[in-house]
Amino acid sequence: MRIQESFVKFKNKQGKMRTKTAILSIANLKAEDTPRLRVAFETLPGVTKIDFSLERSVAVLEFDPSQSHIDDFLRAALKAGFQVL
Repeated sequence: MRIQESFVKFKNKQGKMRTKTAILSIANLKAEDTPRLRVAFETLPGVTKIDFSLERSVAVLEFDPSQSHIDDFLRAALKAGFQVL
């Protein structure tokens, strides 16, 4: 299983807010799969952005780590019927 995390910092009026970026490798990701995966990830709290790279077969998620954890994304992808590498 390959998961990559990084930190992205944004300034807001109250100071700094920290978000994380998770990159999940999804087996055989196709364009027709992205709507179903997007719905699965959007239902999770704290998700602020969802992108996909079909060339790399990955889902890229920005999220608030105080509301969600990487395990939540893994479970959501698996529950939606996808294999996470």
